[in-house]
Amino acid sequence: MDKVLVVGGRTTGLMMALELARRGIPTRCIDKSPGIDPHVRANLLHSRSLEIFQSLGIAEQVTKGSIEEKGYVFYRDRELIGECLHSPIDSPFPYGLSQSQAHVEATLEKSLNSLNIKVERQVSLTSIDQDSNGLSVCMQHYDGSEEISRHQWLVACDGAHSTVRHLAGVNFPGEGDDVEYILGDIVMTGDKELEGCKGHVFFHDNGELFVFTRLPGNRQFIVATLQGGTSLDREPTLEDLQSIVSERAGSYNLSDPQWLGRFKINYRIASQYRTDRIFLAGDAAHVHSLLAGIGMNTGIQDAYNLGWKLALVASHQASVDILDTYEEERKFIAEDVLNMTHGITDTMESYPGLTQGERDKLISHLFVPEAERLNAARHLQEVDIDYSKSKISLVTDDTFSGGPAAGSQAPDAEGLIVAGDTTSYFRLPADKQFRLLLFCNDINEPLSVLVKQALDKSMRFATWLKPYIIVLEQNQAFTDFEKDYAVVIDQQGLMHQKYAAHSSCIYLIRPDGYVAYRSFEIKSVYKYFDHLEYALA
Repeated sequence: MDKVLVVGGRTTGLMMALELARRGIPTRCIDKSPGIDPHVRANLLHSRSLEIFQSLGIAEQVTKGSIEEKGYVFYRDRELIGECLHSPIDSPFPYGLSQSQAHVEATLEKSLNSLNIKVERQVSLTSIDQDSNGLSVCMQHYDGSEEISRHQWLVACDGAHSTVRHLAGVNFPGEGDDVEYILGDIVMTGDKELEGCKGHVFFHDNGELFVFTRLPGNRQFIVATLQGGTSLDREPTLEDLQSIVSERAGSYNLSDPQWLGRFKINYRIASQYRTDRIFLAGDAAHVHSLLAGIGMNTGIQDAYNLGWKLALVASHQASVDILDTYEEERKFIAEDVLNMTHGITDTMESYPGLTQGERDKLISHLFVPEAERLNAARHLQEVDIDYSKSKISLVTDDTFSGGPAAGSQAPDAEGLIVAGDTTSYFRLPADKQFRLLLFCNDINEPLSVLVKQALDKSMRFATWLKPYIIVLEQNQAFTDFEKDYAVVIDQQGLMHQKYAAHSSCIYLIRPDGYVAYRSFEIKSVYKYFDHLEYALA
């Protein structure tokens, strides 16, 4: 019996299956489509998603040919107003990257295949029957044959019209937007070439036109509102989109459409992310406006959050109660994304109905001071996520003068030497366990004493931990420890600085890269696991 069935073989489902498979959990992934959709429905990878891919060793493949998104340029009645540039954030990926969703999925699927798991295409789920020991599901294959299979857990990554969500009886409350959009993946040329590293927004009396950051292959992903209250009632043509571009942007020629479509935005969040042995992730759990390009990224991070927890439970290393923290941590993220994209979209859609004074005010608010741009960029790139209120974060009154507190993302640091190679914290291979970071810079304590203090009382949780000994300089004392532990030489002191490790201390980092606990009391690791047992009891 495959312990987990992942339904949906697009970005979220592929990420989910990969997270389980690399932890050795028997996993099956099915998808009703014949293959990866070549049409661009999402084109922006945010910094946090790229950091995750870097830890998995696939960032180079994912980002091949991609283009940095540096900001937006605004136009009114085909005339340039100005531009608002993104402030680069403190990340190996200071900007989001424009990349085809199809390319991202092909890279994820290749990684999944390397773990001997193939996505089973043209397979549809038709029924689910849960009991106390697992689930029985009925699947229909492309030839019409049916199969009954048995699993312990099921993760629904099958999109906004999720079959699993319907079969599980989970409500999907929310509202729809009355404005109709048409979109296309096309080639756009003109006398004045649009800068490929920026998105371009054209305001017009009849609606807005969005030309997003250029895609690899010199293609453009274009989205436009129809004139207020109108609807095509049919699939759009290249001529439809060309007419809007000519009206709102000027003399640009559209050609070679890979895909044209129309849609109305829905804002919905599932009433619950878990029902017994079934979980919802990605668009199956939440849908919102595509403006800001957050949808694909939120799904990736849903999977990254749930994957390690489900793997611990499936391998009998953790209580099933830890699975409740998936909804606890991720649902409020989706609510924030929905509210943010709803606000952005409503603002943009309101333009045609505003007075001239109101239009001037709206446009003036698009240009903000650098400090505000940096905060907005960090939020947009999803590097400011805070899980401090989660049951599995232990927030203590500590004397750290900075650095990431429990619930915050562990930051990157360059200039590290590990096993003779120069690397950075985010380039360390992704671990299956919690990372125990032991900063050893107390000259009054021998290294052996600090290591013993950190590990002795927590050895009953040894399978949960991968210790890293972090020191400022090479020392003969490391020899005895390099056989059993990863020794990190912070030769420039950047990691000590970013983690506010002004004396010996410990950080416990979750498998998804967020701080679970920190303390200057070296031998207190066990306190976190005592907290975990108490919190999940």
